[in-house]
Amino acid sequence: MHKFKDIKLHDELYSIVFGMGKVVFVLTKSLRLEGYYILEVEYHNGQKVFYTEDGKPDWCQDKENCTLTIYYKEEVNFDKVDTKPKKKILKRQKINTLKHEDKLEMMSPAGGWIDANLMPNIMVENALKNEEYHLFRKMKAS
Repeated sequence: MHKFKDIKLHDELYSIVFGMGKVVFVLTKSLRLEGYYILEVEYHNGQKVFYTEDGKPDWCQDKENCTLTIYYKEEVNFDKVDTKPKKKILKRQKINTLKHEDKLEMMSPAGGWIDANLMPNIMVENALKNEEYHLFRKMKAS
């Protein structure tokens, strides 16, 4: 895939998890190895994340089954990002059930609802531990 093989320093990217960010590091092409991190993005909240040439983030445990979470800014239709507030707060048991069924969405720091499986595990675990249940909802049917 190598979506980001021609990435440049200061390119603007959009993460469905962290929002807008800029490339702050790019590894020289001659030093790159397949599957290793080649770029670092710093987001507006100060979060820094490393990515492979394919756009796989450093928090993804299973690199083979990791879904793309970043895009070039120009590729994103911001009108389609779901930022609507939810109407009711789920209970912990319901959240666990939905997570087990892969039907759980979480409000990302970027401000949109995304599949909870795309979020860094530490963020999901911290939200549950801190009883921030308002950050979760049942996935909408497509």
